[in-house]
Amino acid sequence: MPAFTLMAIVHGFPIVMGFVMSFYKFPSLDIMDWFRPETFVALTHYIDIFEPNTFIGSQIFGSVKATLLYTVGCVVGVFTLGMIAALVLNHDFRGKLAARTFILVPWIIPIVPMLLTWRMMMAFDGSINGLLLMTPFYDSIQSLPQWLLGPKSLWSIILVNIWRQFPWAAIMLYAGLQSIPQQLYEAADIDGASRWGKFRHVTLPQLMPVSTVILLLMILWTLVNFTIPYILLGSQPSESANVLILLAYNAGFSQSQYGAGAAISFLLFIIAMIFAYVYYKRTVEGEYQGGAI
Repeated sequence: MPAFTLMAIVHGFPIVMGFVMSFYKFPSLDIMDWFRPETFVALTHYIDIFEPNTFIGSQIFGSVKATLLYTVGCVVGVFTLGMIAALVLNHDFRGKLAARTFILVPWIIPIVPMLLTWRMMMAFDGSINGLLLMTPFYDSIQSLPQWLLGPKSLWSIILVNIWRQFPWAAIMLYAGLQSIPQQLYEAADIDGASRWGKFRHVTLPQLMPVSTVILLLMILWTLVNFTIPYILLGSQPSESANVLILLAYNAGFSQSQYGAGAAISFLLFIIAMIFAYVYYKRTVEGEYQGGAI
């Protein structure tokens, strides 16, 4: 009960308040003006989301597209890089312990200083463009790319998110590889399976449970990740990188449309809860019923 009470205060109360706020229009920041009958607008904010002539409606479809690209790019990149790292760590080589420790660095360092460092490196006059000037592909400052503005800003936050999250996927997949019975690989050798055949017919099926958990959690974490897009791009990013969570923040705190921002946040919350429910059915409930992850 104490744990439940604490969770209800820290998580439940803000969620309920955000849902209630999505039905009101706040004329000021004075809390005495909130939740009055004359400020009740019912489903207006939710309807405005799909109206092309409103502030939210004019950006929502581009924001959904950016969110989908951001989520797919991060999930595919994290899983692919994590799988490669796990397969490398699964072999015995000198310095394996040091490599296993070093690979965790992006995951364990504090996220805000790390993102500020990435933002400085990706600035127009940052170290990344400085290195590009040393290559034969860029002969002048004017030809250098803008990593945090325009179309490339979406790929910038995808890259940083992959760099941040792939160590977690690598360790999870490495643990899964360690649990695969060696007899399966020996049987595959007897059958004449190639290296690709063993990976396709032995490794991937055996890693399916842990892979499902990784993919579900990565989708969930990417959808609600506010820190990386906000610190790298600010509250008003370019259209190509205006993901839903930044659109909600911009509507609520930059445009003072708190109800509209709350409506977008609640819709994003519903989407995230769907993936959370699938994750629960796939893992936690299976444990209680005697299933295996």
